[in-house]
Amino acid sequence: MGNPFYNDIYEILQTSGCKGLPVGIIARCVYNRHSGLFNTKLNYEWVYQNVRFFLWAQACKPSSPIIATSRRGWYRLKPDAGRQIKIDFTQKKKEEVTDENEKREEKSFNHPTLF
Repeated sequence: MGNPFYNDIYEILQTSGCKGLPVGIIARCVYNRHSGLFNTKLNYEWVYQNVRFFLWAQACKPSSPIIATSRRGWYRLKPDAGRQIKIDFTQKKKEEVTDENEKREEKSFNHPTLF
């Protein structure tokens, strides 16, 4: 995306839930993430205008994961935008692995061979 705060906006909206958040709170969270003692060039008004325009522009696009709510100035993510696949990386016990290998070998011997 062209906005430097896209990832922050997406994370903030993802944690907000199905109700969404107003632009002011989103802008404040983004500003607090990027402001610091040594970053004096960042201005809250600039961040607010940037976030507000970005959210408005994204809400107008049908392919965007961000939509406007029924309240004025509130935005949220589409319900299916935050789904992720959960992968189980736990290891099987050695006994289970050997049992599966034996079953595979038994199945392979049941088929006739050409030689």
